Amino acid sequence: MNSWQITSMIVLLGIAVIMGGGGWLLLRYSRQRKHIIEERLLAIKRAAADKAAADKAAADKAAANKAAITRAAAERLAAKRAAVEKAINEKAAAEKAAVEQAIAEWAAAEQAEAERARQQRVSEDRRETEASEERLRAVEDAIAEWVEAEREGKQLAVPAPGQLHPKTTSHVGAVHQQVRSTAERVEKEVHDLEFIKNRIEADVDFLPIEFQQTIDDWKAGKVLRRRTFDDLKLKFRYKAYSIEDGYEMFYLYNEWLSQQRQKLRVFIRLLGTNVDKSESIQAAIEQAEYAEREKYLEMDVDVIFTLRDIRAILEKLIGMETILKDLEAVCRKRSEQIISPSWEARGSL
Repeated sequence: MNSWQITSMIVLLGIAVIMGGGGWLLLRYSRQRKHIIEERLLAIKRAAADKAAADKAAADKAAANKAAITRAAAERLAAKRAAVEKAINEKAAAEKAAVEQAIAEWAAAEQAEAERARQQRVSEDRRETEASEERLRAVEDAIAEWVEAEREGKQLAVPAPGQLHPKTTSHVGAVHQQVRSTAERVEKEVHDLEFIKNRIEADVDFLPIEFQQTIDDWKAGKVLRRRTFDDLKLKFRYKAYSIEDGYEMFYLYNEWLSQQRQKLRVFIRLLGTNVDKSESIQAAIEQAEYAEREKYLEMDVDVIFTLRDIRAILEKLIGMETILKDLEAVCRKRSEQIISPSWEARGSL
């Protein structure tokens, strides 16, 4: 091996050594560089984390401060609102108390005024009542005077306006009240007379049936075993007598009807119309209505209403006359039962 070859080998070996050392150095440098870079990255991350934590802490603190500020503002607003509401309530309470006081004073004034008005009305009603009673007494006295004059056959003149009983509104009202009172009395008497007639009629129709039933029970030995047939006849003959028997009620009601007709004539006269004794009451009512309607605008409607009530009373009196005729027939049958009973012949054994 020559020297050139040895030199070449040494050079190559040197180059190899140099290249191997350079590669090692380069690898070490690379590793150190990577380590440094990693440390820098780690430091950057740590710094970023610290900054984020600091930012978060600052944000939390700012949020807490903001919440505290908001809460304080809300508390101040609530306190202000409560103060305003308290002031409003106090004002409303004061206004309510003032209104209630005003109402109480107004009510007291109204009550005092109402009491004064009531006392005034009571006084006026008392005066009106006394005046009305005085008018009624005057009308009653006039009615009694007319009825007595009618009974004695005298003729009284119709009182002219301005005399004792002028035909004023108050006087017509007094006459109308007397007419209504008479209508109520007539209505009651109609029912009473109808009851009396029906009661006697029922007794008249039922007595023979009752007598026959008693005789049948007596024959069968069910009732009155120790009585004779003559005793039974006497018993039913006594039973035929009663307070409703006979013609007493018939004559009393005829007299009463005559008096009521006289009162109707008096009512018409007191209303300002002269009534001729020869004409009927119906004709007198029609004459009075015609005379009043001829006044047109000066017509007194109270007079018309009073005349209508008088006509209604007259119709009831006419109806009572029919009932009286039936009562007379019933009383005649009752008398026949007493004198000669229809069951007398059928009562023999």
